[in-house]
Amino acid sequence: MANKDDYLMEYRKFFEYFAETVNPHDQLPVKLACYKLVNVEVVGGIIDWTTQYLTQKDSKKCTSKNCFVAKLSQFHTVSLVHTKKPDSFSEDIRALAGIILKNNLTTTYDTLNIETVEYMKSIFLHLLKDESRDVRSSATNLVNVVLWKGGLPRWPELLPTLITMVDSSDVIASETALNALLKICEDYLANQQNTREPFDNSIKAVLGKFIDCVTNENTDIQKGACLGFVTYIENRDTVILPHMNNLIEYMLEKTQSDDSELALQACEFWLACSKLPTCRNILMPYMEKLLPVLLKNMRYSEFEINGLKDVMNDDDHIPDKEEDIKPFSMFDNSSNNLSEEENNFDLLDSLDEPSIGWTLRKCSAASLDALSGKFGDDMLPSFVPLLNDALNSEDIIIKESGILALGAIAEGCTNGLKPHLPDLINYLMKCMGDRNSIVRVITCWTLSRYMRFITSEEPHDNYFIPVMMVLLKHFLDSNKRVQRAALSAFCVFQEEAGFKLVPYIDVILQAFVEGFKQYKFRSFFLLYDAITVLAQAVGNNLNKPQYVEWLMPPLMYKFNTIEDYYDDQFLALTECLSSVATALEIGFLPYAEMVFSKCLIVVNETVTACLNYNEGPDYLDPPDKEPICGAHDLLLAMAFGLKTYFVKFVTNSNLVQQLYYTMQDEMPLIRQPALALFGEIVKLCFPFISDQIHAYIPVVIENLDKRFDGACNNAAWVIGKLCLAMGKNIEPYLGQIFEHFVEILQSCTGSKAMYQTVAISLCTLGLVCPDEIAQQLGTILRPCCQAMRNVRDCDEKEVGFRGMCELVVRNPTALIADFIYFCDAIASWNTIKPDLKEIIRNILLSVKQQCGEDWLYMYEQFPLMLRARLEVLYGV
Repeated sequence: MANKDDYLMEYRKFFEYFAETVNPHDQLPVKLACYKLVNVEVVGGIIDWTTQYLTQKDSKKCTSKNCFVAKLSQFHTVSLVHTKKPDSFSEDIRALAGIILKNNLTTTYDTLNIETVEYMKSIFLHLLKDESRDVRSSATNLVNVVLWKGGLPRWPELLPTLITMVDSSDVIASETALNALLKICEDYLANQQNTREPFDNSIKAVLGKFIDCVTNENTDIQKGACLGFVTYIENRDTVILPHMNNLIEYMLEKTQSDDSELALQACEFWLACSKLPTCRNILMPYMEKLLPVLLKNMRYSEFEINGLKDVMNDDDHIPDKEEDIKPFSMFDNSSNNLSEEENNFDLLDSLDEPSIGWTLRKCSAASLDALSGKFGDDMLPSFVPLLNDALNSEDIIIKESGILALGAIAEGCTNGLKPHLPDLINYLMKCMGDRNSIVRVITCWTLSRYMRFITSEEPHDNYFIPVMMVLLKHFLDSNKRVQRAALSAFCVFQEEAGFKLVPYIDVILQAFVEGFKQYKFRSFFLLYDAITVLAQAVGNNLNKPQYVEWLMPPLMYKFNTIEDYYDDQFLALTECLSSVATALEIGFLPYAEMVFSKCLIVVNETVTACLNYNEGPDYLDPPDKEPICGAHDLLLAMAFGLKTYFVKFVTNSNLVQQLYYTMQDEMPLIRQPALALFGEIVKLCFPFISDQIHAYIPVVIENLDKRFDGACNNAAWVIGKLCLAMGKNIEPYLGQIFEHFVEILQSCTGSKAMYQTVAISLCTLGLVCPDEIAQQLGTILRPCCQAMRNVRDCDEKEVGFRGMCELVVRNPTALIADFIYFCDAIASWNTIKPDLKEIIRNILLSVKQQCGEDWLYMYEQFPLMLRARLEVLYGV
């Protein structure tokens, strides 16, 4: 046998090879651990496989990632034993081995035998008492993985063991056990919300240990206790409710702690309480104590002020720093773990430079917002005096917190505040002129919370125009954070105003144009958002020569000067241009060729990169697919806006051929717009693609997968367009399509829009192949009627109902069992075409004649409103 150094050299070669073929950043812990952790016994067991892997050239026989994961999982299951030999390896390597083992256990746990699992459990509990803090942390995570994968019933001794350890005189063991219990609460209990039995006794015992911690002076333990209480409130409220009075007093105290992290952890308690059905009853006696605490905690901390000190003065002339530019990514899920309230108030300071994250200030504001939703106007008598003191304070920090609080209660206390809103809006308008930028920033946000009132009041001279003008003015504020806050508030203003903006388009566009001249990098992102919202709000009212002349040149200049399609600004611009192209319609035509060409380059480059990667995944990085999403959406918008003018771009390009690949991409976010674009091409230029359509239909059918409702919705919509374009020629695919449609309609998962689209397309299929589908009418009538009753009047709904009527005429017997559902659906029309109205009326009269004397009895079972609608629409 070769010596250890030889094995290590072979292993080093393997991992250097692996680092070149797989993202090295993701596998850094693997490389570090394996460089240092392996020994003769471990390596000897898999060195033959390593050699085979290094020489394996056929990716079909051994896919690098899958092969690696399988073998590495075996390796680290063996290496587990070395994590409890502190004399053998350094602390960092032992902790690292635990991290790697955790990742591998997550994927391989189900393949392990009982003896191995039991062996691991004993080792993990042993490691909870290790001298190394990092090793104990790794052991805690490993305990959680086994608990999550195997469940608490398979480890009944775990909680009693940890509870005993908490009472231990060994400080390390006690603290580690408490942290392990907290981790269990966070990761396991939170994901077992609906499984309340048979664990309640154990759960109560764990809660008891958290309650015992409240007398501990150690702030880390206090933070842990607060975290535990919040987890119980969110997931096991019935267990904690008997202790609420004492806990509320404790949390009130800790929310005022000088330790900001402890105060933040305690403040989460109020946010959690706001979601309880019994919130009002529980917190009502404490509101007079709680409201002043929340308001005080809404002031900027010294830490936050220091974080903002470089961006509080006039800085519009200073270029944005590279590290200050917030990444723009349509695939960014960084905020997905935040609650709705946390998202709302995390966005509050998303304009800050640098980002200061989730803070006590934001958590307090979110809590006040949530509690105002529960208590409504009842909290105003206690809160208004506090709010007035803050708003009138000479201290800028206190005044700013008052303006934040005014925004926080906007939705919950609407009715009680309404009589005071004129004065409050005037106050906020004055604050927009405050010399301190943090006041102007928060005032923009607070104004945005009252936009519904501002945009609904008449005449416009009262608030609509003054607020609009002050925000437009501050687009060009001397402080960049204020610029962005004004743009963000203006987006909300435009959303609420809608078509009321039409008389003011010229004023708005002139402000946008000035922004193009003055803005630095980061402000452009919000400018693009504002343009997008304007286009969506006013639609084709934007298509006037003067407006196009103002708006398009600066947009196209930015679009044409960006050479890197993976640049964040290119992605933002494609989204903006998508809305503009839809709104401008034919007015976009002078710019269409340039935009189409760039989008097609992105599509071609991405498809080529994907095909190359599929051929050689061992030595190529996965392609970045963000740009093609934007390109698909922009091409789709051009098809919507240009209609028949879009045909020449399609027929003179390879776009249709590339859609064959993008409609099969592994990512639903790629397939979804690709399918929509293909459907528009079917509508606009079917003769051009008719000779190759049979290659595409199976791809569309493959996307009828209810697991991905966006792509499924669009695929179903494409089927409807293909039915209208092909007529009876779609018959060879009838069985496959029908089977998919029925499966989707009979499931209980998926979006409402997807069911509506599937129902309409299924009925459209019945329009072109009625004899075949009519035989199955008894299966599909009820779900189709239930879905289509909620569709607004449109061309697709009309086609769907014509198809449904064709089926009913051919199989009237199937109608009787679900007649009320049919009547409910046909009563959903507001404006119906005369010929379709007559078709439906004849069906109703036919049923009435068929039922004879039973008609009156059956008809009287209908709700009064339904009978009234049928009489108004069809005279029946």
